[in-house]
Amino acid sequence: MLIPREKISEILNTSDIVDIISERVILKKSGLNHFGLCPFHSEKTPSFSVSSQKQIFHCFGCNTGGNVFSFLMKYHKISFPEAVKMVAARYNIKIKITSISPEVRKVLNFKEGLFKLNNKVMEYYCQNFLKSKKAVNAQKYLKKRGITRETIILFNIGYSEKSWDALSFFLRKIKFDNNIIEKSGLVIPRKKGNSYYDRFRDRIMFPIHDINMQATGFGGRVMDDSMPKYLNSPETPVYSKSRILYGLHISKQYCRQKDLVYIVEGYFDFLSLYQHKIKNVVASLGTALTTEHVRLLKGYASKMVLVFDSDDAGINASKKSINTFIKEGIEVKILILPRGYDPDSFIFKYGKQSFEEIAGRAMAIIPFLTETAIEKYDLSVEGKINILNEMKPHLAQIKDNVARSLYIKELSHRLDIDEKAVLEKVRQEHAKYLGQKTNIQFNKQPLKKSNTDNISDRREMQILSIMLQYPGVITQIKKRNILSFFYSKRLRKIGELIEEFENFDEIVIADIIARAQSNEDRELIAYLSMMEIPETHNILEKSIFLMNRIIKIKNESENILMNKIKKAQQASDFELSFELLRQKKKEIQKFRGYE
Repeated sequence: MLIPREKISEILNTSDIVDIISERVILKKSGLNHFGLCPFHSEKTPSFSVSSQKQIFHCFGCNTGGNVFSFLMKYHKISFPEAVKMVAARYNIKIKITSISPEVRKVLNFKEGLFKLNNKVMEYYCQNFLKSKKAVNAQKYLKKRGITRETIILFNIGYSEKSWDALSFFLRKIKFDNNIIEKSGLVIPRKKGNSYYDRFRDRIMFPIHDINMQATGFGGRVMDDSMPKYLNSPETPVYSKSRILYGLHISKQYCRQKDLVYIVEGYFDFLSLYQHKIKNVVASLGTALTTEHVRLLKGYASKMVLVFDSDDAGINASKKSINTFIKEGIEVKILILPRGYDPDSFIFKYGKQSFEEIAGRAMAIIPFLTETAIEKYDLSVEGKINILNEMKPHLAQIKDNVARSLYIKELSHRLDIDEKAVLEKVRQEHAKYLGQKTNIQFNKQPLKKSNTDNISDRREMQILSIMLQYPGVITQIKKRNILSFFYSKRLRKIGELIEEFENFDEIVIADIIARAQSNEDRELIAYLSMMEIPETHNILEKSIFLMNRIIKIKNESENILMNKIKKAQQASDFELSFELLRQKKKEIQKFRGYE
């Protein structure tokens, strides 16, 4: 074990899965459980369930499930020890890692080293900006852009010196490991010798944080016409541009309060809106929005507005991101600002009220795409053909049949084309889209069945579900040795995991999940814990009925096989007899757990 089992149990017993998941997913209480939109697959109707009583989660859409550690591992793409440490830190629990393989220790230490280095560099750049005489131009530049000292301190904005090796020298001075320094992406190895030069020079520096408030990378902006205007850290083990949005670590609470998030492109767009009290905003840092970005955001708001510049680049950036929102079924609107303005310049000239007024008139995706296509091609015959060809892929990806039908009707009216002709084009595209779709197909069956499993798995799963939800019956199940009659080796092992507990009245499902060996088993246990058991007045009677059926099925199977063997022997069919005896031996081995 990497972390002592008792410590894992202590962390599970102290933490509250609803609190932790609700920081990342909007949850609403319904009955005993909380429900929200699953962050792991696209859906419009909440099927993601979190149980406060059982301290587990399960999605009935994609069958993902587990305890609080399972959620954090999948959500943040981190290891089990990292998830445990994250929860422990959240509840101020100190943990002491015992035995650990050199490989795992190396990975953990490397990530921790990168976070520590980024924090030191953030402080270094920040102090440079606030105190160094070399930062005068940077200070004047931010003042000219209207960025206040309060904002600078809140977002730890800094300055990188106009030097080839100022940061490299600083990092050597505080004795960071050369491998971590190089892999941070903040310095670049020289072609000759073992020295480095700084990646960022004479730039305003913006630390980029993950939602856990840790500095993962940096962005730098020049103060003149040098190119590139913006430069971001390269990808590292702690910085992935497809999963991180600038400012979300601070703005997430405001996005949740408003149930609305404004998505802008750059650092100054974000800072200007935030400074003008529009705090429910994030920045995409000039990259196309990914599925991970959208799923991350839907944990904080159900409504989103893309706010881009009024030039062609801004419109094209909006269009690139649109299909991601369509696929995820997210309600998003597009706000194209008046010609000549970006969010930064607009908010400074017209203020918060004017921005919110114009944002209120933002267009939904399909009307926006229709109008931009009309502006591009005009309404000539050739233009209409081009518009329809451009619109049909977007319409084909709309999952809601009613919404797709209404938009087809609206487009046919706008273009003055017969609705049936538009519908046929979209149908063809939709069929092609379904055929080429490469999204992950989630397995609706939580347990893949082999031929020998088909007879009994359903009842075996019901038995395990009862054991998890009504532990009072476990004593009877154990007494009758029911697990030995299970056809499914996997289910039998999960049952044995449950039976390991000394006191069945104190079973904690999250603890059982923590002891499971694979992610698939953890998800299956979560599913069984949330599985609906048919109503009955006496759960013990229900259990005895299921137990008797399982025993009967196994006995019947054995009797059928024995009869076949007897008939083969009577007919002197020794080849068949040998094959059936081999099958019998294989069945015995299976039940004893040898296979």
